[in-house]
Amino acid sequence: MNLGMLTSELSRPTASELFRAVAGYGFTEVQLDLASVAAEQMPERLDRDLVRRIRSEADAHGVAIVAINGTFNMSHPDRAVREEGIRRLTPIAGACEALGCRFVTLCTGSRSRESMWRWDDGNLDPSAWADMLDTMASAVEIAERYDLLLGIEPEASNVVNTAARARRLLDEMGSPRLKIIMDVANLFQPGEARPENVRSTMDRAFALLGEDIHIAHGKDIRAGEGLAFTHAGEGIVDYGYFLECLEALGYRGGMILHGIKNERYMPSCVSYMRAVMASRQRV
Repeated sequence: MNLGMLTSELSRPTASELFRAVAGYGFTEVQLDLASVAAEQMPERLDRDLVRRIRSEADAHGVAIVAINGTFNMSHPDRAVREEGIRRLTPIAGACEALGCRFVTLCTGSRSRESMWRWDDGNLDPSAWADMLDTMASAVEIAERYDLLLGIEPEASNVVNTAARARRLLDEMGSPRLKIIMDVANLFQPGEARPENVRSTMDRAFALLGEDIHIAHGKDIRAGEGLAFTHAGEGIVDYGYFLECLEALGYRGGMILHGIKNERYMPSCVSYMRAVMASRQRV
């Protein structure tokens, strides 16, 4: 299994320095956040020279771009905000071929006006689901136009906040373009992040979503009543079991680390994940 990372975990002034650092830590693939190499994550337009430079530097350092962030608030209460997100998704989709990537990540969003990553009680209102579904349909149209896949994941702060709701979304959309990003740390609801719940939580999610997983994310969560995310190896996620579940599906993708936040933890996080991967190879 290849080891990858989300580029937003590193801060470097140029694409060359970014991919040199990525390779230096031993990663062979990335989920690209354009804010790492451009002024913003979802620019109104993407300069062709910048796109070529990103691809050239990634190739020069032996790093594959396996996913690109296209996250915006797909459930924002203001239709204009949702429509602007769709408009900005188009240039990202248009750049994917030149970047050698066919997978764009999305966020199902929240009714919160402040942040798509913040819970709002309106997320459970049927109107939030309807707005998200309508926005998702527009995203799927873009994916069809550019021959791409789209990734969503259940996140406790979002309209799609559980594995069951992610399954419902896949079924209602009925599109082969829509896939799952499996991030075990995001499967827990407030009050559920306890070691004794880890495997059963994974089992339920894999039973519902396993066949639709396209990418695995390596984040962690600390035990407690809240949702305290951290980097892999510092929380309760059983990564040996996570890899076992992926292997049982015949998963051939990589493990994308994120949630590291402070670069000084990068070496220990990489060492931890490589040790877990090595232990699985001995099984």
